[in-house]
Amino acid sequence: MIEQALALIQSGQTAEAEQLLRRQLHSSPEDVDALHYLGLLCHQSGRGQEARALLAQAVERAPDSAFLRSNYAEVLRAQGELDAAELHARAAVRLDPAQPNFLFNLATVLQARGLLAEALTAGEQALALNPDWVEALALNAGLCFALERLDQAVEFSRRACALRPDDPALLIALMRQRAWACDWRGRAADVAKLRTALERWAAAPQDPAFAAVNPFVAFEYPLPAELRRAVTQAYCTRVLRAAGPALAPRRAQPRARLRLGYVSADFHGHPTMHLMRSFFRLHDRSRFEVYAYSIGADDASAYRKAAAASVDRFIDIRTEGARASAERIRGDGIDILIDLKGFTHEARPEIFALRPAPLQVAWLGYPASTGRGLSDYAIVDAIVAPPERAADYGEQLVWMPHSYQVNDYLQPIASELPARAALGLPERGFVYACFNQVYKIEPEVFEAWMRILARVPGSVLWLYASRSVAREHLARAAVELGVDPARLVFGETLAKPQHLARLTQADLFLDTFSINAHTSASDALWAGLPVLTRAGEAFAARVGASLVAAAGLPQLACRSLADYEHTAVRLAQEPQELRHLRQTLAARERLPLFDTPRFVRELESAFDAMWRRWLAGQPPESFAVGE
Repeated sequence: MIEQALALIQSGQTAEAEQLLRRQLHSSPEDVDALHYLGLLCHQSGRGQEARALLAQAVERAPDSAFLRSNYAEVLRAQGELDAAELHARAAVRLDPAQPNFLFNLATVLQARGLLAEALTAGEQALALNPDWVEALALNAGLCFALERLDQAVEFSRRACALRPDDPALLIALMRQRAWACDWRGRAADVAKLRTALERWAAAPQDPAFAAVNPFVAFEYPLPAELRRAVTQAYCTRVLRAAGPALAPRRAQPRARLRLGYVSADFHGHPTMHLMRSFFRLHDRSRFEVYAYSIGADDASAYRKAAAASVDRFIDIRTEGARASAERIRGDGIDILIDLKGFTHEARPEIFALRPAPLQVAWLGYPASTGRGLSDYAIVDAIVAPPERAADYGEQLVWMPHSYQVNDYLQPIASELPARAALGLPERGFVYACFNQVYKIEPEVFEAWMRILARVPGSVLWLYASRSVAREHLARAAVELGVDPARLVFGETLAKPQHLARLTQADLFLDTFSINAHTSASDALWAGLPVLTRAGEAFAARVGASLVAAAGLPQLACRSLADYEHTAVRLAQEPQELRHLRQTLAARERLPLFDTPRFVRELESAFDAMWRRWLAGQPPESFAVGE
């Protein structure tokens, strides 16, 4: 009967297989194989508690079965029982150390526990036993990336792609690892492959090969707007289908205060909370109740504590399933639910797919549309999302009067300003800076920077590149472009107040192109450092222009590469003009970008307008917020 059940499972007839296995257990309750395979079927269908109970019984009866132990470990890992998962995964390897699958499962458990070096050891042992195992290569690549062994990560991913060239997830992993390493070899060919792959996804939105692909990759490279829209909607539609039927709509509940719910994984020391630290407490509590739903880790930081203390209710829903979280939010009576994550790391768009609130709004955390069906509105401004680009969005657009981005108007700057020498900078000479994450640096922008350095004798470029491999590749690229690599200065990670203080020692911030500086640009402007940017087509490429305009310096948003280079050189040669820019930033409390109370009032007026339309039975419609 077990063989018959396995045949049914292999043919996809899982319901029939389950019936057979249950009959077998009814007649032979001690049958280990029946317990094992029925437990796996329960696991695959989401019945976690029953799966654990069945597999626990099987392990109790056959503790020396390495296969059973390894499968039990995988089920436990999926349910977050990591201590027990590790115990059984190690037992499986001990019982049969020559089986690569058991080593692979151990590696995934150790990875989940954050024991990355040990996980890599197990992953490499699995690969030694099966050198062409694509999943093991991909796992090891991810582990090396997390351990900042970028060259090794790239090599593992390169091997995986060679074995499975049509797998888009492997290609994207390789491209991202190369971007973080500033390894631009083969970039043009990779972008062409990516475009072909994404066109395939657009033509077949439910293609399972793209199940793990995030649509924002389309914005990281020069691709057509229509392709970006198509892959965004493909991903959005997949989220909607996977979430299942939406919750029943809630009727309007008249009450004195509108109830807002903010959903984020970033209620901790994260750039989003750097921007929002003073935001929540400024909501008018006579008109609004503020709930925060945390789907991310508690790092016990001051940012986490500030967020929790400045809302009416702070609820940690990290371990809840999407439907349970959605039902909780609906039960809390949230009127407007605000998504601060979009499709970024640790996002939970499936909560929004279940429609727990009458109105849902995308804002701040994701610089693109989330497609049609998740949020009713997106908070933007006329620079990041010009009205003529409204077709790029599945949401109705709400144009803020200045920038869409909020800032912390109380953000401290360390009182002790470091000397240039202490930062590795020359005492004299013009200091260009870019503290963007290095994956945003593309060959086009780096070549422009090197041309700027060549035209400004004695100048240096100050970069934030914490990984040594990226530094090595950038230095090599400088040499190839005829620039002494000693003119590249690399900054380390510092606490935020100290980072802001060191920015005062730079002369001009140079922005990247496809993905602009976002929080990094606001940091620079807050520290009094002018930001030179170039506006592209998509939201992520227009944030810099939005920020400098709201900081009173719209002239720093260039329209072309030639204008960008010319302005960077001119500002180094005309100190009076640069001083004028700095004087504008010195009066930061009068700049719209840093007037947090005014921003909150304007956002609240947007929420009021949305809610009035909803109460009147009118569909969402784009509108501009007045000053």
